[in-house]
Amino acid sequence: MKTLFPRLILLIPLVGLAGCFSHGPQDIFYMLKSADIPQRTGSTYQAGPLLGFGPIRVPAYLDRPQIVVAASPETYRLSEGHRWAERLDDNIARVSMENLGALLPASRIILYPWPREPKPDGQITLDIQDMHLTQEGRVLMQALWSFRGRQSPPQSFRFSCNEPASTTDFAKMVEVESHCLERLNRDMAKSVQGFR
Repeated sequence: MKTLFPRLILLIPLVGLAGCFSHGPQDIFYMLKSADIPQRTGSTYQAGPLLGFGPIRVPAYLDRPQIVVAASPETYRLSEGHRWAERLDDNIARVSMENLGALLPASRIILYPWPREPKPDGQITLDIQDMHLTQEGRVLMQALWSFRGRQSPPQSFRFSCNEPASTTDFAKMVEVESHCLERLNRDMAKSVQGFR
């Protein structure tokens, strides 16, 4: 017991030092946000068509917590300290639902997968092909999406957004990505209104 006590005394500072080294920089978490679109009010909100949104697909290189940045046209890096606060496809779905709800106030929008009944009057599907920061500090978003009415064949569309952001400011990058998603949702809303 006499020899054990001095050894324990010597270990206490080492445990303290280990605790000091274990705390590195804290991760920062980001989320896409919906656009500030004025919502129109009226009694026709519940009377409009039922619009299904989804499924949403993102490429495997984006299906991860870390935000992806291009180091060159062929190479990418994961920003370990900068992460999405939720799954990217879930974030895109939720924000798109909010944007479309404001842009199409007469429509009722449900997210995929939906119940058997009632069936949607129309369906939007979304395939994100690219969504990252380029080495020049620009946000690149490319997507394919389609709309199908219950009695009509699907119509396919291509979307591209390439806007300046920042090479170091991740909050600015995510802000620009939110703006690109808003542009995409506006294209969707315009096309859906045209079909109707």
